[in-house]
Amino acid sequence: MVISKNENSLYVSSDRLRALAETIFRKRDVPRKDAVLVADILIEANLRGHHSHGVIRIPSWVKGLDCGALKSVCQPSVVRDKGATALIHGDYGLGPVVAQKATDLVLQKAKNFGIGLVSVSKASHIGILQYYSQWLADKGVIGIVLTNTEPGVAPFGSRQKILGTNPLTISVPSAGTPYLVDMSTSVAARGKIVNALERGESIPEGWAIDEDGNPTTNPTDALQGSLLPAGGPKGSALAVMIDLLAGGLAGGSVGTKVSGTMNTDQEITKGDMFLAIDPGAIGSKQSFVGCVEDLASEIHHSQPLPGVENVLMPGEFEQIQKKKNLKFGIDITKKLLAQIQNLAE
Repeated sequence: MVISKNENSLYVSSDRLRALAETIFRKRDVPRKDAVLVADILIEANLRGHHSHGVIRIPSWVKGLDCGALKSVCQPSVVRDKGATALIHGDYGLGPVVAQKATDLVLQKAKNFGIGLVSVSKASHIGILQYYSQWLADKGVIGIVLTNTEPGVAPFGSRQKILGTNPLTISVPSAGTPYLVDMSTSVAARGKIVNALERGESIPEGWAIDEDGNPTTNPTDALQGSLLPAGGPKGSALAVMIDLLAGGLAGGSVGTKVSGTMNTDQEITKGDMFLAIDPGAIGSKQSFVGCVEDLASEIHHSQPLPGVENVLMPGEFEQIQKKKNLKFGIDITKKLLAQIQNLAE
């Protein structure tokens, strides 16, 4: 299904985009099960409304495969395993393939020890983080995932890009679909700036500064300048700590030395951290889920502000977007669709 939205954009069914994505990666010798996984993670990002981490990433990931910086067939391996912790070398593979191994291992650790921590090095961009944290929460554990990225964000008070957008996600099990937060530590993810550039749109004030440190709404100037940390000093400090926990702990790079996430033809030096906590190992899992539902009920039944229809729990916005996009299709530009179709052919 392809429906025209306007002269620049289209609504394309998730099935159509999924098939194209799988074809693209299969034609580059990615094993079928890995191509299916990668396509699923990309399409899931679009369905949930996080287009910055969806099919817009395909040309970049293909670039890494075509130049040899990324391996079509990788053999991620556990290079250190001690109790509840482990370190995985990603063998320069596609991030989602390595991340799946990490989530499987960290879940096993949490079941055995009550808590598990797995660091990953030498794996490319792993896509939308909530995919992994929600998978863990669906298995009954609390899932936390952190990653660091190439420099693009100015620390609070600086105009120089030193930090990455360094996102994090936390998912908690509930009586139904897990609740989750998935956020960059910059005001906006860099992919949203790229998406605005792709669409020929401006960006909101407060997202970025240009090279001279002046506020800008121009996505080109924003990418050449710096994104701003969310919440000023709070987001800046959080980004610093994620840099160290994701990159530093995995034996990777931090700050301006991080590479390989946006520019996929460069060496991969970032890191990822996967953390799983079994609520039943600390107290009662049933009691924890009860607390989750009690808080959700209070928030859902709180008095909304004027103009607000419903007060939502974290993660419910994504579920609403997914239902809508499954029904009406995913909004992408004609230029991007043509680019993806060319890569598939």
